[in-house]
Amino acid sequence: MSEPIRTYHEHIPILKEELVNNGSLSLVLLDISPFTLIEEQYGIQTYSLVRHHIFSLLKEQSGKDFRKEDMLVLEEPGGFRILLFLSPRRHLTTLSYESLEAMRLRLMEALVPKLLRTASPYLKTTPRISIGYAIGIYNPLMDPHHNILRMIREAIDQAQWQQKTEEINTLKNLREVILNEEIITLYQPIVNLRDGQPVAYEALARGNAGSTFPTADKLFDAAIRHHLLVELDRVCRKQALHYSHRLPSGTKVFINTLPATIRDPEFQGKHLVESLERAYITPDRIVIEITEKMVIDNLNLFLDAMTDFTALGMSFAVDDVGSGYSGLETIGKLKPSYLKVDMSLVQGIHTSIMKREMLNAIISMGRGIGAKVIAEGIEVPEELKTLQAIGVDYGQGYLLGRPDLMSTS
Repeated sequence: MSEPIRTYHEHIPILKEELVNNGSLSLVLLDISPFTLIEEQYGIQTYSLVRHHIFSLLKEQSGKDFRKEDMLVLEEPGGFRILLFLSPRRHLTTLSYESLEAMRLRLMEALVPKLLRTASPYLKTTPRISIGYAIGIYNPLMDPHHNILRMIREAIDQAQWQQKTEEINTLKNLREVILNEEIITLYQPIVNLRDGQPVAYEALARGNAGSTFPTADKLFDAAIRHHLLVELDRVCRKQALHYSHRLPSGTKVFINTLPATIRDPEFQGKHLVESLERAYITPDRIVIEITEKMVIDNLNLFLDAMTDFTALGMSFAVDDVGSGYSGLETIGKLKPSYLKVDMSLVQGIHTSIMKREMLNAIISMGRGIGAKVIAEGIEVPEELKTLQAIGVDYGQGYLLGRPDLMSTS
């Protein structure tokens, strides 16, 4: 598959002429090299296909996110650094680093999300795309090509500096969120599919609206990158318990948990009992929710800890069941009280025989170990009717109730 975009080497005579005639040259650089992970994970054919889609998208954006007169080229053959040499007329209107920074911000807001969507099916975590820029000044004693090379190096350094600065600011903001406990806890109902009544609520953490981390994904992605997941988890758990008194009496509270949580001294024995008393909630209303992958990777850890929690009256739920880890046998050894079926298996189940058969297997296992089955991500009435017909115990999703603050007012 041929490259949709040529390298800058093929345009050196034009670039030299512009540098000499205008006395300067402007460059914006998009570094999307993190996408090379696609080649490592899926092979060269998939990688080449994604490259083709990305470069075709960039060409389509000509005249939208940047001007048609700008020169869109690659740094090197097979590379993933895209160079945008600004046209001579435009260069004269953006001949300042302030103007180039404004352009960088516009591209980060308008163009980068489009590029990320192109690669998102192949990458589990969101890659970090960086943008840099440079201005080259004509030097009659210097080969113009060497001057252009220096511009490219400067733009790469600037892109890396921008990314590092953003990461430092993200870390600072994340630490402030944790230190000041700036977490909003929402509660989403888990409903009995026979009578439509809430039997429990899952506590979901969010950042404050307008903050650096307005969504759960942004909040926890940052915590993972900066190795503050346990610290964040402790705050989220504390807030979830603290505000659980808002919930209707008799309903249970599902608390998402990391493996490290069960080793936290403040989530054990006397400390745990005291924290529940302060929250005016009894241990029998608490359900510790862990993901299927966590169970598979940490089964012995959970088996050892289960006795202490269940002795207090707590229950366990396994989340993301059926998401692809195929750990039903391992889950059976834990014998949780609840199996939460992943939304990927629930959504569109009314049109998929395979999904219905897989769910029947989970229901059968649930009955064998005495666990209630909860279907997550229910969004349309057809899904709900199918789940009811199959015999799923409980359900959760926007169709049944959105996450809410559960204000007592």
